[in-house]
Amino acid sequence: MLVLFLAALFVPQDANRLLIAGIALIGIGVTLFSYLLPLFTERLKNREHKLRKRPERTRHLEGTPDLETILWRQIKFQITGKLKEAFPDATWDFVKEPPLSQILDGEPLRIRTRNTGSYNFAEILMDARGSLTLQMMTIESLHKKEPSEGNPDSRPAVNPKSWYSLIGKPLLMELVGDLQARGYEKLFINEQGDVYILNGTEPEVRGKLEHFPPKDYWGELTEIFTEDELTTEETGQALELSWIS
Repeated sequence: MLVLFLAALFVPQDANRLLIAGIALIGIGVTLFSYLLPLFTERLKNREHKLRKRPERTRHLEGTPDLETILWRQIKFQITGKLKEAFPDATWDFVKEPPLSQILDGEPLRIRTRNTGSYNFAEILMDARGSLTLQMMTIESLHKKEPSEGNPDSRPAVNPKSWYSLIGKPLLMELVGDLQARGYEKLFINEQGDVYILNGTEPEVRGKLEHFPPKDYWGELTEIFTEDELTTEETGQALELSWIS
């Protein structure tokens, strides 16, 4: 091909230079095509090979939990942890499996609880920081079981802070608000969890705190009550809680 191209340049003028040059260009084009075609074919094969492998990678990822599943698991672990801090044997289920968006949007979820004393339901809210708040509820009437005569030392440990946030605070704040509005300045809680005021010298029960922690935990409870501006003093077999009117 190079010979033809040189011939087109140096042949005498009366020869057909254009014809020779055209033949030379065609030859060069054929040579380039025969050289580039294998490279193009090889690239095409490599691309098809990658495309064939991609579905296998996709199938491998199908067994991995998606983000929503992982997030639900974390929320469920939080719910379980909070329940077990107050009720060590607690278990729970959703009344109806909700969409994840419901709790993320700040809407309440309702769960059915078991082994949670006289409570059989709870309502759950998530705040803007992702923290969960549980409100224990009793929707159906439950038959009270007779207290067992077992060794008190065998009772499961109770987390006073969790007990207060789940059980004690909702009832106690309601009672304090009502009594304060009517001029009272104190109430009492005995070892059985009975909340009462003194009518003269006679106790008048106004409510009952389920699973009230035993006296071993009253020191911790005193600190917790103080955080809610309740002054606490231990008087014999009861705690005296007072507030500023």
